[in-house]
Amino acid sequence: MSKIRIIEIGTGYTSIPAKVGAATEIVVEELAKSSIKKGLDLVIFDISDTNRSPTNLPIEEVYLPDFISGKVGYSLGVFHKIKRVWYSFFLAMRLNRYIKKDQSYIVHFHNQYNFFFFWMLSSARKRKNVKLYYTNHTYTWSLPWKEIEKLVRKKYFMEHYSMKKADLVFVLNENTVSNLIEFGKIKAANIRLIPNGVNTDVYKKLPVNDKRVLDLRKELKLENKKIFFHAGTICERKNQLEIIQYLTPAFKSNPDLVLIYAGGIREDDYFVAINNYIKESQIEKNVIYAGELPPGEHLNTYYNLSEAFIFFSKSEGFSLALLEALSSGLPTVLSKNLEIGFIKETDIGILIFNNQEEFLSLIEKEILCSTRREHHSEKGCVFIENNYSWNKVVDKYFPDIS
Repeated sequence: MSKIRIIEIGTGYTSIPAKVGAATEIVVEELAKSSIKKGLDLVIFDISDTNRSPTNLPIEEVYLPDFISGKVGYSLGVFHKIKRVWYSFFLAMRLNRYIKKDQSYIVHFHNQYNFFFFWMLSSARKRKNVKLYYTNHTYTWSLPWKEIEKLVRKKYFMEHYSMKKADLVFVLNENTVSNLIEFGKIKAANIRLIPNGVNTDVYKKLPVNDKRVLDLRKELKLENKKIFFHAGTICERKNQLEIIQYLTPAFKSNPDLVLIYAGGIREDDYFVAINNYIKESQIEKNVIYAGELPPGEHLNTYYNLSEAFIFFSKSEGFSLALLEALSSGLPTVLSKNLEIGFIKETDIGILIFNNQEEFLSLIEKEILCSTRREHHSEKGCVFIENNYSWNKVVDKYFPDIS
């Protein structure tokens, strides 16, 4: 029998390479690139796209009409779920035709619909030489069980079922591990704690006089301004409003400070509340909404434009943006409530605060002080390169395959 072929499954939310900040699709793309670079036999199954971004990745398209596949965003409401179902059904049919009995496979899923439909629409005989892997990207599973028990039964029952059936489940934090073992009744031997990675060739520190950074600063008319940056879906969980509220005293005392925040709008009412606060506080010149930025070089330029990455999320599974910021040489100011495993380490470019007073003190003493900021910048870059580059992380997914 030939060597194992890995099939990475795109979720169907948007095509790979992602044109928007779709974290899961970015993970699939980068995991595939690093796996192929190491000589693994890998193919991606992904939603069809007549306008797919240029790529050399081996992609098997799952056809959906353009009027379905081309629509992206949670604002689509029920259509978003219908699209998931259509894609997952046709994905299962496509996989059933592709999988041959004389070949061994690992099929790596990243979405509950995709796994559930394949399991239901394939036979045990078809899956005889197939190992099913599932990565749990959902932050919900990291929350206290009493808070999520009803939600799991209502919204994530397919994910729970999928993880029970999977040969191996990858999770991104220790809280999820505990919940899956104690309450999900998933065997500990079937769970592997593993981090996300970051493409350190894309997200990297640029020279101070880099033309891309200078041009962006000029385009935004922010010459001689000190810029803070945040990237994340606009919603209450990401907590952009509190970032702005915490920064307001700094804006009042120093008009040359600016926050740029970027991300797709998931909660319209929340975005309205942000804009109302900005107007009421008369800080319109200090806060800029940049829209949804495409991942890659352009986003890296925004990271390099800034003094610090501000991160206030109420909960996270594992933040890809945090890795990107550190890799780009951007110190991160992080709320202590976030439970992200590596923040237990010290002097790695991450500055942690408990309250607004501590936050403003860190901004003044560690970020606006050029010497201290450069120290944190260098520490963050080195830490990511040594621990979270995709070249390091890929070995944790497929350690026994060559």
